[in-house]
Amino acid sequence: MLRKLVYLVVAGTVLLAGVTVILRYFADILPLATTEPTTVWRFEVVSLLTAAQWIAFAVVAIAAVSIVIVLSRPGRPRAP
Repeated sequence: MLRKLVYLVVAGTVLLAGVTVILRYFADILPLATTEPTTVWRFEVVSLLTAAQWIAFAVVAIAAVSIVIVLSRPGRPRAP
């Protein structure tokens, strides 16, 4: 179980880093309150990538807390 949680944290961190790098290319997106014309597809892509980023962050955080809980529990005595 611990191995699966570690894999989940590593995969989530890689996804989070990848989405963050991709979002750097959309740094020129203006706020929604601006009156300048913008393309709608860029807002949709940025919204989806931001949602994926937050979901990946939540998965990594939950898995990291689970790892801490699993490691903090005392081990079960094994039968000889």
